[in-house]
Amino acid sequence: MARKQSQFEKKANEFARVTFLDKDGKPKSAAYLYGFMLSILFGVIYLGVYLGAGFLLGLAWPDGSVWAILLQYLATAVLGTAICLLSLLIFKGPRRCFPYYAYVWLFILFVMSVITSLFMCDWASGDGWIIFWQYCTVVFFPTILAILAGGIPTRILWHRELQRQYEAEEETKKTRPSYYNT
Repeated sequence: MARKQSQFEKKANEFARVTFLDKDGKPKSAAYLYGFMLSILFGVIYLGVYLGAGFLLGLAWPDGSVWAILLQYLATAVLGTAICLLSLLIFKGPRRCFPYYAYVWLFILFVMSVITSLFMCDWASGDGWIIFWQYCTVVFFPTILAILAGGIPTRILWHRELQRQYEAEEETKKTRPSYYNT
């Protein structure tokens, strides 16, 4: 007898089916799936760098000044992006788009987390803005800074890769006999 699925499992299965699978159950695109999984890995890397920087800066500035917090955000964005951009050395050819897709997925997950946090705030008691501001300072500001710090370079490199592929395609068109070009 099959185990009954919880509501969360049903929603997760629906999300995976709609996002990654076609009506026959085959993957829509490997790039979507690889980008999503890479975004989860990037999120874990950024979280590790964020917590590590917070720990080290907490030892240096135990009073928790604004400068220490801003330095933690900057360290997260710079170090996390440097680690994540090393993935560009792994992927060659058309697969170089996977890190860009990962940052697109990170942005989608970021928007979903902002919407979720709006629902989680206790607006009825009047403390909703305070709780939302705490979410912003702890989660959203470093996340959007990290997405911008990594997403912009990967977008530029992805655009260069597309341009290179287009130029290579045009080069092969020029070497064909003239009757192919008509």
